[in-house]
Amino acid sequence: MSTTELIDTFRAQKLVAYFNVASAVILFYEHLITFDEELRSIWTQRWTLSKLLYVFMKYSAFLQVGIIMWQQDVVNTDGEACLVSFHVTAWLFVIGLGIGEMLLSIRTWAVWKKPRLMGILLGIFWVVVWGAIFGILAVFLKTVRFDPDPNSPFPGCFISNGDPIFFLDYLLLLVYDTVMLILILIPAYKSYRMGGSSEFVRNVYRDGILYYLYLFVLSLINIIVIVKLPFDMSTILSQFERVLHAVFTGRVVLNIHAQSRDREELASYVSSVGGRRTENDGVILVPIGVTTTQTFTDSQTKISRGRA
Repeated sequence: MSTTELIDTFRAQKLVAYFNVASAVILFYEHLITFDEELRSIWTQRWTLSKLLYVFMKYSAFLQVGIIMWQQDVVNTDGEACLVSFHVTAWLFVIGLGIGEMLLSIRTWAVWKKPRLMGILLGIFWVVVWGAIFGILAVFLKTVRFDPDPNSPFPGCFISNGDPIFFLDYLLLLVYDTVMLILILIPAYKSYRMGGSSEFVRNVYRDGILYYLYLFVLSLINIIVIVKLPFDMSTILSQFERVLHAVFTGRVVLNIHAQSRDREELASYVSSVGGRRTENDGVILVPIGVTTTQTFTDSQTKISRGRA
């Protein structure tokens, strides 16, 4: 590698490093401002499969960030350490995204009131898409090399080869999020036409629509970056997308738990004073003891409570 090529590679890697550091800052800041709600909704409540998925989805992002920060300062003497760490972060990336999409898909299914056939089809869709994503990643990783350069005075892992086929992973993610966006838009439109205007209903659809739009745009930009930019800059937005995906998914989960808890407290109060609620104008009251995932009901459902 010539001196000019080495300098160009170093500049590209520094730019990638800046984006990685910015992603780490976003992740830690989000953790600080949401941990109080996470403590109430996740860590102090009964454990469920969805909560375990949430914990892995979020905290694997911290592990991934830590490894990537290490990659930026390691002395690449033989290329092996960089290659192994790159494989680990790549699998953490796709598995973390896959679990996040699984949580968002369960939420979308719940908005549709959990029809059995739809649940089966969504499960098959997830397996097909993410099976393909895992397969493409495995093919890509076989082509990746980190060849050490004895003349390089710069620390860090400098990728020297790799098949850009992994842009197909982002394309599949784009397809998956597009389908989920359509599935959340349909009930959102129906709810709007039927007058579902409560804060809960607005938040459910607002979060779903906006977050899927954000992820759609980010995946599209990532595809353009991989196809158009030099290979040593192809991962510039990968960590950024992983972090934002964890942030958005985490917000969705925590918002659901927080609003479900508020509704349960309201329902408990109404029951304790002998009140009776016969219509909700879009407000979804939840019987005590109903789990969070059971709180997704049609925005026009009427819930009546008898006296205690």
